[in-house]
Formats: sequence, structure tokens, C-alpha cells
Amino acid sequence: MSVTASGSVSGSSGPAARHYRRFAGPSTYLFLLPAVALFVVFIAYPIVWVLGESLFSEDRGGANTFVGLDTYLSVLADPVFWIVVRNMTVWALITIPVQMIIGGTVAYFIERHTDAWRGFFRTMFFLPVVTSVSVISLVWVQIYAPYYGIAQEYLGLFGIEMASSPIGDPSTAIYALIIVNIWQWTGFSMLMYVAGIANLPTEVLDAARVDGARGLRLAWSVIVPMLTPVTKSLLMLGIIGTLQTFPIVQLMTGGGPNHASEVFGTYVFRTSFVLGDTGRGATISVIVLLLALVLSIVQIIYLGADLSPSGRKREDA
Repeated sequence: MSVTASGSVSGSSGPAARHYRRFAGPSTYLFLLPAVALFVVFIAYPIVWVLGESLFSEDRGGANTFVGLDTYLSVLADPVFWIVVRNMTVWALITIPVQMIIGGTVAYFIERHTDAWRGFFRTMFFLPVVTSVSVISLVWVQIYAPYYGIAQEYLGLFGIEMASSPIGDPSTAIYALIIVNIWQWTGFSMLMYVAGIANLPTEVLDAARVDGARGLRLAWSVIVPMLTPVTKSLLMLGIIGTLQTFPIVQLMTGGGPNHASEVFGTYVFRTSFVLGDTGRGATISVIVLLLALVLSIVQIIYLGADLSPSGRKREDA
């Protein structure tokens, strides 16, 4: 008995061949049922339900009325929605590059300039990532507390006096939360870059040193370009994480004051569960889903182009 390149069985009709044909039959697809069932129950069905919910509006009597796209137009005309879009844009533009720059710099110095204390530094910088969000929120609320908070004391050294907490001032609330987010997640970027640096080919680094590359020139001209796949991965994960931002904002500010730190997560939560407008909340969720879909497609096209089969063929050629 032999198995051809197409996967068929030839040269035998014995028990083994019959067993192979029976295994390769329609019953094979039964192994896909658990994954398909989980996808349908926990992903496909909720998406369809939310999409349907966004097309209806519930009146005071509890009756649902079909309104079509009216709720979508209402959300897009709401100034709060565009405040949220602005906050999310600022969040992504600051947190993603800052986390990558600090994380990459820390990873480089840990891997290249430490030896006995390498594990200690890795653990210390990664510790905020695995710390409970509730604990982080409680600690940073105290750091930002007016009059006695550490942040107020340090700002006072530079002659900056604030009448309220940074998270209580509409002009600084979103930036204060961004600092907390950077502090929490920079360790993840560091860990990714540590893994990338550990897998760099030593032959290339040795050749660069022979050619005279040292210090910052070695890091910028050789190591940084070779870590491009890690940077792309962190950029993709950063955008996804930005759209999923919720716990730290909800626990520290609840989206306030006056929507100054509102993000999509708190906006949906407030609309659906605080105000009780589930139809409008579902509409916002669908808009966020479409935005995430568009951003994912853009990322796949521009960041994943070198991973495509055609790209590999060109490289092999």
C-alpha cells in the first residue's frame, strides 16, 4: 500500500486501506465541530445579535421598533462620539510608539549590557503587565491625588501647581491615563524585543562589528532593521489593544470628567448599562467592529505583505 501525493491510497485493498479511506471520509469534518461550535456560539451569534439590535429602538413601553440606520446617523452626529474618536487617536499615537521605543531601548540594554542581573531586570520591567488592573488603578489614583499625591509633589518641584488631580482635569485626564497605560504595558514590548534580540544571528552582528559598527550605530543600523518583524507585531497588537481599552479607564475615571477620557469601551458601557439604551450601545459596538475590521485589513495589507506566499516566492527566486 502507498499513499500518493494527492492523498489517495493505491496498491492495496486490505484492512489498512479500508481504514484509511474510512478515516479520510466525511467523518473527518467531525473534528472541526468543537471549533466551529465555539465560533458560532461565542463570536458569530453575538455579532449577528448586536447587528440586529442596532437596527431597532426600544420605546418606554418596552416595544422594539425598527428604525434602520437612524441610530447610526444619530451616533455619528453626536459630539461625544467624535470626542471618543479623538481620545482613541491620541491614545494610539502616543502609547504605541512610546511603548515600543522605551521597551526596545530597555531590552537592548538588558540583553547587551547586563549579565548576572538580567533576569532581575526582566522581571521588574515585566511585573506591571501581570499586576491586577484594580491594584494598578488604586495605586495610580493615589499617585495622582491632589495635595498629597506623588505626582503633585514632583510637579511642584518644577513650579507647576494644579488645583485638582490630573485625572480630574478635563485638559489632562486622557494624558494621565496614557502615562498609566505606558507604565503598565511597556514591559510587554520589552519582552517581545528581548526575544527578538536573543534570536538575532550572531554572524551578522560580528560582521557589523568587524566593519566598525559599535554602540548606537550598531543598534540603529543593524539591530533595529533586523527587529522589524517584532516592531510590526507590536504595532498590530497595539492597535488592537487600543480598541480594547476599558478596565484602566473605567476604574480610574469612568470616562470623565465630561467625557474627557472617554474611550470606546466606556462609551459603550455607559450607553448600554448606565443609560439603558441598548440599541444605541449596540450601534456603537457595530461601528467599533467595522473600524477594527478596516484597521485589520489595512494592517494585513501593509504590515503583513512580506509574509504573503507571493512574497516568499519572490524571495526564493
